[in-house]
Amino acid sequence: MTYRLYVLKQALLNGLRSISDWALFVGVILIGGIGSHWYMVEAGSGLSVERDGAWVAWSNAGRNDNDPYARAHFARLGVLPPSSDIARTYIAREDSEGTKLHSSCDYAIESGDFKSRWWSITVFDSDGALVRNAAGRHAYSRDTVAMGNDGNFVVTLSRDARPGNWLPTGGAGNLAIMLLLQDGTVSLTEHDRLRQTEVLPEIVRIKCR
Repeated sequence: MTYRLYVLKQALLNGLRSISDWALFVGVILIGGIGSHWYMVEAGSGLSVERDGAWVAWSNAGRNDNDPYARAHFARLGVLPPSSDIARTYIAREDSEGTKLHSSCDYAIESGDFKSRWWSITVFDSDGALVRNAAGRHAYSRDTVAMGNDGNFVVTLSRDARPGNWLPTGGAGNLAIMLLLQDGTVSLTEHDRLRQTEVLPEIVRIKCR
């Protein structure tokens, strides 16, 4: 009787080990799959995105042949980008030093005027929603930004009001900035030239609370 109990106990232990090993295997697969999917949606790959400092552009955004990760990326941000054949959409979630953008910090987006026919800079929270604020300010464009005498401009992101081109960030937490450069009905050759020669803004962290 004792021997039979021993055999039964060993069989039970072996069964539990097998179940544990399978659970661990399935857990690794699930975590790895979810993690890689999240990374592809959040950051993309070298085949789908172009990086320029803090800015990331999805090369096939808004096109019929765009990949599911690009669609999921912009769906998460809550925007429908125009086709990358006529415009370039850049997203920044970090400043120029590689630190995550957060509403507890003040930032200066510094740039000269862009070569594109029209452009806009918009700030979102981490869920892709416009940051609610009493001033109703969410974006600046070529039509609304105040340029300096030297043809350059600075857009300031801050919780508190600032003079000039100020975009409120409130208590939004993590932030995302979208830069849209609209080329209009130019040739693909000209569109490609603009893409290669455009100088993108620096995102300078001023201070954090």
